Amino acid sequence: MKTLRPLWLLLLSGQFSSAQLTFDKPSLAYEYASRPVAEWETALREHRTPATKTRPDHVLWQRSKALCPSFSLESVSGEELYWLAKLCGPEPAKALLAVSRYLERSELEHGPDARLLLAVLQMRTTGNWEAAWGTIQTVLQEDPVEPVEAQIAGVIDDEARDDPQKGREWSKERYSILRDRSQAETLGVSSVSYSFVLDAGYDLVHRYYLAGENEQATKVLEEMNSFVKSHPDEAKDWGAEDLLWANLEMHPAPPVAVLKMLGGNSPSGLIQPGRVEVISFFFLGCTPSNQELSVLDALQEKYGKKKLLVTGVTSYKINSNITPSAPSNVEASLQKARLEKARHVDVVITSDEALASYGVRGFPVVAIVDKLARLRYMGYVLDFEDDDSAGQLIHELIEE
Repeated sequence: MKTLRPLWLLLLSGQFSSAQLTFDKPSLAYEYASRPVAEWETALREHRTPATKTRPDHVLWQRSKALCPSFSLESVSGEELYWLAKLCGPEPAKALLAVSRYLERSELEHGPDARLLLAVLQMRTTGNWEAAWGTIQTVLQEDPVEPVEAQIAGVIDDEARDDPQKGREWSKERYSILRDRSQAETLGVSSVSYSFVLDAGYDLVHRYYLAGENEQATKVLEEMNSFVKSHPDEAKDWGAEDLLWANLEMHPAPPVAVLKMLGGNSPSGLIQPGRVEVISFFFLGCTPSNQELSVLDALQEKYGKKKLLVTGVTSYKINSNITPSAPSNVEASLQKARLEKARHVDVVITSDEALASYGVRGFPVVAIVDKLARLRYMGYVLDFEDDDSAGQLIHELIEE
């Protein structure tokens, strides 16, 4: 008679079968462990549906945890030390020793990645980013910035959440390092696009304004504007966007004309003094925009419209992907999305000129406006929780 094996036993036997695989190099073991994640990411890049809805990081973790003990630090040398550090993510102390030994070598094939990995492991073994900041400074001074810019911005945000002054100091150091690096050539060090400098400058200006250090914010802003004025070809794309946002902050928010309002009354425009407003610029063909609608709805429900007005803002033109693209069909599609995902949020259709006045190039972009109708933040936000920087700012502005 056949019997079904218990589910936990099947899972356990699956783990054992993975652990029984043998590899003679950490690089081969890591390739096997990370293969499901690599295949998932490849499918997305090639516009195919991946095997699982979410990235299978748990598989990478389980395989790495099973395979890491197969290699001792003493048995590994050279470039394989880097791969051992990658493989041993579930054992951060061992991974830290491996990457530290790797970075002692004179020739490094994976130097930039290894330094960033070192910083992450320093944080994981100590529980704070301060232990890793020296390593991050080295990354900013020597390594390509583009692959790590988002991670370093996240580090500064994390630190500022608990210690705003320290976050401000780190933001200042990042801006200074990137500014100096963009203006001086160093042998063996790649140049830095000034767009990264403007991005770091905008973050610093924002943090100075939050701390009430307006003179310091103005000084940095003048420096940014002066450089762009003398080097107009250096600041393009999102760097120019950051510069515009920095210049808009703490000034009256540009008006947003209401061509059509879905879900509310039809005032002559948004941005009314006496209330805090969150404006999300979006369009229906953007997946992150669609995902953000439910988040905006929760934010509006949390505070109510007496304390906070949350509005989705779009235009007919940027929704021209809707078929047919007639205004009535665009309105119907927007109303359908609002009722399904954000029934507490009003949606405003405005002019393309209004979008341009906010420097909107990508989506979704969020503007936060205070009770004095001043723009206090512009940026890409998908989270408004109390422990998130945007969520903290909204709460503080409401309590003022």
